[in-house]
Amino acid sequence: MKLSSLRLLDRTLSELQLTWAIRFLFGISIALIVALSYSYHTINRELVYYAGRVDHTQEVQITIQKIASSVFITDYHLKNYLLLGGEDSKNEARQQLKILPVFTDLLDSLVDDNLAQNKRAQTLRGELRAFSRTVDSLVTHALPIDQASQLLSLRVDTKQLNRINQTLHDMTSVEILLMENRIKSRDNYEQQVYRFNWVIMVVALLFLSSSFILLDRELRRNKMYRLELENKIQNLNRSNEELEQFAYVASHDLQEPLRKIRSFSDRIVSQHAPSLPQEVRYMLEKIDVSAKRMQLLIDNLLSFSRIVRTNYSPKLTNLNTILLEVKNNLSETIKEKEVKIKSQDLPTVAAYPMQMVQLFQNLISNSIKYSKDGQFPEIAINYRLAHGTDIPTVNPSHRELQFHLIEFIDNGIGFSPEYADKIFVIFQRLHGRDQYEGTGIGLAICRRVVSNHNGYLIAEGKEGKGAKFCLYLPLQPIFN
Repeated sequence: MKLSSLRLLDRTLSELQLTWAIRFLFGISIALIVALSYSYHTINRELVYYAGRVDHTQEVQITIQKIASSVFITDYHLKNYLLLGGEDSKNEARQQLKILPVFTDLLDSLVDDNLAQNKRAQTLRGELRAFSRTVDSLVTHALPIDQASQLLSLRVDTKQLNRINQTLHDMTSVEILLMENRIKSRDNYEQQVYRFNWVIMVVALLFLSSSFILLDRELRRNKMYRLELENKIQNLNRSNEELEQFAYVASHDLQEPLRKIRSFSDRIVSQHAPSLPQEVRYMLEKIDVSAKRMQLLIDNLLSFSRIVRTNYSPKLTNLNTILLEVKNNLSETIKEKEVKIKSQDLPTVAAYPMQMVQLFQNLISNSIKYSKDGQFPEIAINYRLAHGTDIPTVNPSHRELQFHLIEFIDNGIGFSPEYADKIFVIFQRLHGRDQYEGTGIGLAICRRVVSNHNGYLIAEGKEGKGAKFCLYLPLQPIFN
């Protein structure tokens, strides 16, 4: 499985490449979808336009046919009236004459956008008016049949009907050509709509399948990462357990020789001090001091190892109570050096109480230790809420979180800003052992305690102007 997972990881895009690939696919898909949608909209608009023009042409043709039919019916009933008489033919002819202006007005409005057809419509209107006057004059006079037949042969002008029919025919021919062209355009845009439907579907499938492939590969990679991470966590836990056992055994085995060294050196000094040369007594004292320092170092290492691994659950902890406990623990030192500690009201947080005691005690002890000669130590403990973006070294996943900010500000000797991070390194010392006692592990423990709470501890200082330690604890508890 390791081999397959490694191959998978090698073939998968890196996180940065994946980000850019997704951005590229997203940008291209958006651009294509916008372009295709605009084109699709344009084609649909043209399709709707030509479909409307086809309907419009059909309406013009129907109107022309209605006019031709009305003229034919009028002429038919007129001839019947003139040849045979009868009020029905006369009334029907007059009724058709009333309909003709309605159709003519409708035709004018329909061909208003076509200049040539509009001219023909105006010509037709004039011819129909003349035809209407002729018909009206013929049906107005009541004549005998023989006189009517003679009048019909004399006054009914077939040329007038031919002109009307020719005009109607010309208009119909034009509309037929327009119909053919518009139907072709409509059919062409219909085909384009079908093609664009397929194109959009193919593009959508392409980008969806590409995104699916990328996400599927990343999910598989994340699964491999998770499995490897679980293995590493198991190995780390096993390593921590082994280190704890080693630390316990080492401390137990080292403490016993050190106690013997100190015991034998003390016995030599107490029993043979008068007969020992001054140089030997001096070396024995050095041995005792070194052994004592070695014991302190081992004790501090054990304290640090206990901080690394937490086997108990966090509890709601009032930091004011923690501070009061620390003051009691350091009461003798505070009284001896006349330390002034001013504190604002501190919050209640989910924390490991014993670790918070160690944290507060180490920070306050550090301020007392590095106080200025001839000046009473003063420590101000301030509290406020802060945002994740205010923390210089914040984890990207913590940028949107809120934090409790507790500041420990002293008036001690301070330190150069370049050592702001180095002072948290285990065994790191900025001063010699002859100036300030200690093993250089106190601030490392502080940083580890804060790390156990998923917080941040940042040091600020200037030489001769005191130091400030900014403690950030998440407002909403985060524990691994």
